[in-house]
Amino acid sequence: MTPYGRTGLARLTLTTLATLAALSVAPRARAEDVPTADSAAEARSQYQLGTQAFHAKRYTEAATHFESAAAYKANAVALFTAGLAWDLASKLERAADAYARALEVPGLDPKQQATAKERVAVLEKTLGTLTVTGPEGWKVQLGSFTEVPVPARLHGAAGVHVLSVRAPGKPGERRDVTLEVGKVSALEVKDEPKPAPPKEEPAPPPAPPPVVVQGPPREGFWITRRAVGVGVAGVGVAALGSAIVLGLSANGARDAYVAGPTRASFDHASSLETWTNVMLVAGGLLAAGGVALVVWPDDPGRERRAQQAKLHVAPTAGGAVLGGTF
Repeated sequence: MTPYGRTGLARLTLTTLATLAALSVAPRARAEDVPTADSAAEARSQYQLGTQAFHAKRYTEAATHFESAAAYKANAVALFTAGLAWDLASKLERAADAYARALEVPGLDPKQQATAKERVAVLEKTLGTLTVTGPEGWKVQLGSFTEVPVPARLHGAAGVHVLSVRAPGKPGERRDVTLEVGKVSALEVKDEPKPAPPKEEPAPPPAPPPVVVQGPPREGFWITRRAVGVGVAGVGVAALGSAIVLGLSANGARDAYVAGPTRASFDHASSLETWTNVMLVAGGLLAAGGVALVVWPDDPGRERRAQQAKLHVAPTAGGAVLGGTF
């Protein structure tokens, strides 16, 4: 498994556990990692749980507790011991991550430091490595592994992995990264400035509509000629109606004359026939003339002359232009 073998790693881990007893006073890497009373107490609690799990050979559980202890209070020895536990649990990617983190925090003795460097060198020959840099306070997580602050050295099997990136006060984002065996890839995470929205040019003011000066108003359908025509046609229709009445009366008078011919009945029948004919002719002429006045077409050149007489005024930069034809 490793140059040390499982027995050698276990022995080294047990030796390191004694060092972890000083977790509460071990050196810290950065000023912002100064623990509070609660975090120091929680770090000790996690360390004790890790120690118990390690003695029971529950190495994955032990490694998780040691990493939790280091999260509450940064400690190189806790991270180194987590790496040893991951090694014994055959979680090589997690072991490489823990060893690499332990090397970034002061506190390892020379033997632990040499072991961590050697294990990282050996494991990175069989794994893909990703170094992540970015602004202070940012955190990254490869797959389902432990979330760690940047800068970070992460490890995984060859292939495509999901890297979660979380910046303070911002929603997390996910990126795909590709790892290759024995190779180190570098990635810098940073705030990407949002593109400025395109500046909108003000729209030109709409051109004022041209002022149209109409020519003489167009005559409607009921012009004088047509109105007179309707009146004349009405008189003609009335005359025709009278002719019908007179014609009926003339027929009656003729029948009376035939029944008893006299000079008076003859004159009366003749008079009625004459007036019937007069009313028929007059009514027909008046009706035909009235209809002709109504339906007679307008002057074909009138519309064209009216259009030519139309004027228009178009605004310009220096005033207005009056146009039209006559």
